[in-house]
Amino acid sequence: MQRVRMGKSIALIGLVFAFLLLCSAQPFQPAPKLYRAKPEDVPPWAEQGNSRFIRLDGGQIESWKAERTWWGEKFSAEEKEVLTHIYDRDFEQMLALLKQAEFNWIWVTWSNGWSLKDEGENRENLKKVIARCHENGIHVSAYLSASNMFRKSAYRDDPETKKYGLWMHGIPMFYAGPTKADLQISWKRRLADAREPGWRAYLLKKAEMAVDAGVDAIVWDNMIGYNDGLAQLLDDTQRMAERKAQQTGRPKVMVYANMHIRPDRFGINEINEVIWEEDGKDTPGVWNGKWQVDNARKIKFLSGEKQLWQPLKYENDLYHCGPRERCIPSPAEQKLSIAEAYAFGAATSRNIEGRFLSALINGEPGAQEAWTAIAQYNHFLVEHRELYHQTDPAARIALISAEPHNPLADGFLKQSIFFETKVLVHLDKGVPLDRFKVLVMPADLPKLSAEQRAQLDMFTVGGGVIIRAGKSKSGIVARAEAAAGGPRLSLEPRGYVLGQLTRKPDGRTLILHLLNYDHRVPAENVKVRLELSGLVQDLSRWEVKVLSPDAAQPQFAGLSLHGSVCEFTLSRIQHYTVVTLSARPAP
Repeated sequence: MQRVRMGKSIALIGLVFAFLLLCSAQPFQPAPKLYRAKPEDVPPWAEQGNSRFIRLDGGQIESWKAERTWWGEKFSAEEKEVLTHIYDRDFEQMLALLKQAEFNWIWVTWSNGWSLKDEGENRENLKKVIARCHENGIHVSAYLSASNMFRKSAYRDDPETKKYGLWMHGIPMFYAGPTKADLQISWKRRLADAREPGWRAYLLKKAEMAVDAGVDAIVWDNMIGYNDGLAQLLDDTQRMAERKAQQTGRPKVMVYANMHIRPDRFGINEINEVIWEEDGKDTPGVWNGKWQVDNARKIKFLSGEKQLWQPLKYENDLYHCGPRERCIPSPAEQKLSIAEAYAFGAATSRNIEGRFLSALINGEPGAQEAWTAIAQYNHFLVEHRELYHQTDPAARIALISAEPHNPLADGFLKQSIFFETKVLVHLDKGVPLDRFKVLVMPADLPKLSAEQRAQLDMFTVGGGVIIRAGKSKSGIVARAEAAAGGPRLSLEPRGYVLGQLTRKPDGRTLILHLLNYDHRVPAENVKVRLELSGLVQDLSRWEVKVLSPDAAQPQFAGLSLHGSVCEFTLSRIQHYTVVTLSARPAP
């Protein structure tokens, strides 16, 4: 009886002690004013249109991670071998491939959740990788995980990490995939809470090592947990980056994070100089009769969420052929993915970890053909950088969206309606409202806040027109284009070709991007009618040029410039053709 009483007493003391600990714990207090990124901290090479980016995940720590995660547990022995040695044995071969394809920006796996000791060899390899990249004009971001830790490694070597676990609703959080099998391996990856000052200090030690090694940017992934803690981590990183720049005299490294497209979290990107998102779920094309324009729509949505000056990198985490780690998209898919991203104001991000990387290093024909296609289009981007750098959308129509999925936007894209997306909760971001003549409001928008109503009232006071789409979408295009007064595009036959119109800031160069989404059938003898009302009244002294990475000298005929209307016929659009209209100097 005495033992039972003693046991109960000890248990009671333990409960009281735990309660006192909880009561004495200080609630998380974010900084009173978080860092706000500035356009002057984006170097010229990183500005939109100037970069060609690719992920180069790798090293022993990445191979260990793959074995403990659903997307990599089925890597072949050869794929794991190449992944392990891409920063040492195979790096010079990879560097030659990067130069061949004219990439000027990569990221490397700096830290993904192992202890400082276990990541040591990888850091030493990457110091050499970073130096070699810089010698060859390639800039480097260091990838770090914001919340992941591999328990056995971190707890053994860095025991303080045991205190930093992420709990939600009283449940410890682990990194898990979508299936029951994923849950079985998830226990190896414990998630940490970025609200914990000790955890942020631990991560910043790793990030500072990357800055000392010479990286040009820090990118945080696995942004899982409470938003206020994750925002504080980015704030801490930016302030560390400023301090290091002052101490060394080097340019401040950029900071960015994988926040995803959701409007309720995207605002954290105000702290970051760069936007990187992996929200694509398919490659562009025509698949079993379905015209896939999801990526173009999402890029427009992301552009409406961010500041105009922030560079945007966009990636698919699924390709049409399957998961990005398991398959290699065809050369045609590679080309259209690049063209689509750059035409709509983003840069392509590409994950080649697993199948593609291994096949590329081992010289397999399918991988070489895909890489050649990438190099061909990257070369076009380099040769014609002016088509993508410092350009603005020319649309006078804006479509308001509350969420990334918007069938009305898909319809506008497929009809080559020149429009941009304004995100309802970020009306102050993207292209300013006052640059548009027409706002189209879908029927299913949530109730507007007082601030949103005030912003729209100001738009109409300034002469803007608001069109509210009913449940029936018929006639909405004609109403929007008539109210906007131009510009507008017609293509005959329309097929699976869509257009996007951009312009240089001085308004003296207009750029029409034409993309053929049918990988198998080139669009031939396409009659183009481009009406530029509202932008140019007299085209008589304007010069028209046609360019394409698919042909040395694209053919066009029947050019007619009359008033604000430009007409011509393109003999062939394989995947991507660009038409420029430039004002000649006055005589």
